[in-house]
Amino acid sequence: MAVPTRCINRLMSGIVLKDTTVEQVNAYVRDTCSEWYNVFPGFEFRGVNLLLPSPMAMGFKRKKKKILVPFVKPCYGPILVEVDAMDGDFEDLVQRLG
Repeated sequence: MAVPTRCINRLMSGIVLKDTTVEQVNAYVRDTCSEWYNVFPGFEFRGVNLLLPSPMAMGFKRKKKKILVPFVKPCYGPILVEVDAMDGDFEDLVQRLG
């Protein structure tokens, strides 16, 4: 069994927010996504353990098939990345987070 990596770079299709704060990431997700869930430090998403200082909001944009994923890069601080959703992602995440 492979150990999950901590590199978010291999997942993201784009950076939505950078040079920001945890509060700003959470506010952005809650304001722009009709569906969002709190993810906890160490939550695993597609083999990546999310580095988070505390629970943060992960947002769904189902029509656009996008997931907004919070992450804290040790050298840069909090960022919010956009990831293309794959088949089953929304259902799997709702089951694990909801």
